[in-house]
Amino acid sequence: MFHRDWQFIVEHRSLDEMVIVPNKLARCIFVFAVSALALAGCSSAPEPVSEGEPTPEIARPDTPETTAEMLMADARKAAPGYQQQEALLAAATQLLDEGSTEKAGVVLSVINIQQVRPEAANRLLLQKARFAAELENWQRVLELTAELDGKFNQRLLRTQLYTLRFQAFQNNEEWLDAAQQLILLSRYSDNVEASEIWQLLTQVPAEYWRQSRYQSDELVRGWFSLIEQLTLALDSNRPLDSALQAWQRTYPAHPAEDIVTEMLSVDVLTERPTRIAVLLPLTGPMADLGMSVRNGVLGALSADRDEVVSFHDTATLNPEALQAELLAANVDFVIGPLDRAAIEAFLPYSEGPWSQLWLNQPPAEVSERLNHAFFALDSESEAESAVRWLADKGHKNIILLGPDTQRGRGTAARLENWWQDQHGPLSIRANFYASSNDMADAVQEALNVTSSQNRIDAIESALVNDRSLRSTRGEAPELYFEVRSRQDVDAIYLLGDANQVRLLKPFIDVNLSAFGNRIPVYASSAIHQEQRSLGENDLDSVFFSDAPWVLRDDLESNLKQQLSNAMLPWTLNRQRLVAMGFDAFAMAPKFAIMLRYPGYQYPGLTGQLRISNQIVERELDWARFDEHEIKLEVQSYVNSRGGN
Repeated sequence: MFHRDWQFIVEHRSLDEMVIVPNKLARCIFVFAVSALALAGCSSAPEPVSEGEPTPEIARPDTPETTAEMLMADARKAAPGYQQQEALLAAATQLLDEGSTEKAGVVLSVINIQQVRPEAANRLLLQKARFAAELENWQRVLELTAELDGKFNQRLLRTQLYTLRFQAFQNNEEWLDAAQQLILLSRYSDNVEASEIWQLLTQVPAEYWRQSRYQSDELVRGWFSLIEQLTLALDSNRPLDSALQAWQRTYPAHPAEDIVTEMLSVDVLTERPTRIAVLLPLTGPMADLGMSVRNGVLGALSADRDEVVSFHDTATLNPEALQAELLAANVDFVIGPLDRAAIEAFLPYSEGPWSQLWLNQPPAEVSERLNHAFFALDSESEAESAVRWLADKGHKNIILLGPDTQRGRGTAARLENWWQDQHGPLSIRANFYASSNDMADAVQEALNVTSSQNRIDAIESALVNDRSLRSTRGEAPELYFEVRSRQDVDAIYLLGDANQVRLLKPFIDVNLSAFGNRIPVYASSAIHQEQRSLGENDLDSVFFSDAPWVLRDDLESNLKQQLSNAMLPWTLNRQRLVAMGFDAFAMAPKFAIMLRYPGYQYPGLTGQLRISNQIVERELDWARFDEHEIKLEVQSYVNSRGGN
């Protein structure tokens, strides 16, 4: 069926197979479309086919001089039925090979799969998948190719199949499946680099590799064994070189051999840091923060750790002198600085023979180098972790409510960008308040209560003005109503602090429809304070994230007991900073490989930690206010971006 202005060419059987052609391309393929549709109309009823019938003598796409026009001419000459349908399939295949995607889509849309033989039906699905890939419809690619594994004997078709499925899984960020398809593809294509397979496998969450899974295929088993042994060595703090050498003895001729050889040649991967420098503000106005982190480092320096650790006061040392001290001491790992001013000052002097874990967010201008990362406990990174957790819990449409400040709007913008990439442009909405006086309006606007009230007001006005509806006493009819909030939202995330959330929560409660589902409300650790007795009922049922060490008594309980007696007052903020220092030091032996293995998660006191793009990402624990108690939520630590 054609639109009158030739804007659309539509195959009537399936919406998924609809071909939409821009105006400027429509005239170019009009003749092709008419020809293809005419051919399709020549055989309206399925013709019985036999596996033993000879293939018609038509030109094949793998013949160098063959063109799509020649194949279309063959289709016009072919007998109606499977011969003609398969000739059209050959033409569509050639069109895809030539890059004529739109024309190929038209021809594919008119081929009747019921009128081709089984082998050709598989090829038809494959070519439709190629067309879907050109449109970047990756879910459609996976649907079309789901049953095609093992159906092709030709090297070219297998190469196309594994390439398509690899591309689809990669674009869906399903790293494990993408790696498996690339491993299969490596058997048929010389263009697959071992480093590509390795990069995909290192993005799969480490939890998958902690349980050994038998693989009958020797090639796959070698890849999986390498990442499994690497993960277990990191978990147990064993030297990586022994694990890598053991793998080499088991798989001496495996394609990953070059990767292992290269890792063994990099000292930072096989040798632990022995001289660690910690850069903190130990005097001055930020000394309390620096001393808290220092106590965490000392707490992690257990009897079985033999590193030489030195502390340097960034409040008194200038950056040039600090660099000279580090070079003179042959430091090979640096933790800090902590405060933003010290980071900005030391950044030009940070080049040296060491790896570095900065204790804050990266500054705007920072050089890209593999041996450093940034570890922050700030509200922005916590909010980013929170929305990933909301996505893992299955939430699809969320509302953000935050203060109308530069930080509030900046954080909301980053969260919106990430969420929209995952769930679409209409799946998240942000509303802001400048003061407590604006909160009611911000909540009502976010929940569409304002629109509902406007509709009610309009109906009331109409009833008052309609004299025909008045009673014998001249009274307007009474209207019974209940304001409705929007029902397409399944979560609300609050960006404010404890005082702001205490004021916001009652407005949310009263504006949610009584007959609708209750929308869960989430917030950050900013609402978790020592003085919980003050207004805590206003926080009832609010979920919040925080460092595991703050919420759980079973983590490093002896250290917590010692420091709680020594660091008075033992505030929650101090506890978080102590946990940060502990984790920073505990990550030092794993740091170099974590930079190269983004799927690896270290169970730290500040959260489940992984390094991605030089940023330490945290998955936090979650708890819920239940009147006068805080109840810990069951943690699953699912990384939806990592794999299956």
